[in-house]
Amino acid sequence: MALAIKLWLWRLKTPMCSNLLIVGRLGRAVGLKGGLKLNLQSNCLECLTLGASVQVSSPLKPAQTYTIHAYEHKTSLLFLEGISTREQAQGLVGSTLKMSAEETLRLCNLQEGEFLAFQLVGLEVIEEGEVLGVVLGVESLAGVDYLQVQARAKKFLIPYIPRYIIRTDLESKRIDTRDALGLLEES
Repeated sequence: MALAIKLWLWRLKTPMCSNLLIVGRLGRAVGLKGGLKLNLQSNCLECLTLGASVQVSSPLKPAQTYTIHAYEHKTSLLFLEGISTREQAQGLVGSTLKMSAEETLRLCNLQEGEFLAFQLVGLEVIEEGEVLGVVLGVESLAGVDYLQVQARAKKFLIPYIPRYIIRTDLESKRIDTRDALGLLEES
């Protein structure tokens, strides 16, 4: 069983959008047909598929729901239904692209042992029956995913690799570890 975390970013914490995940930011308008450069903040590309429902928002405009018309991975170009001119696309530049957690889980092909980062937030980290802390988030450094864990007095990182992670159980809301206590003590 391989351990992997798909970095579908953060769950937004405002009451109005508690189930939305940030996909990325919309960059400059490209071409004449409404293309937008997508600054992707995820590695779950299969979610950016024809027909997927997304939300576009910015601090200055109310959120609007769109359907993905196309996404070109090589060029990071996103096309949304209803946005067919450069001028329309320019109106979305700088906005945040979001997707519901439900839509993300439906579209993202997770293998056994793979999780989306937001699924791990809030899980207890347990070693030999002792709670070491709670997962605050996931950070990727040098190609390795790390759990950011809040212990009683401090925060520390645990590499999400088989050396430290025994089992992740979403139903029980826990991650069983080995040798993570040493990481806590040394941090």
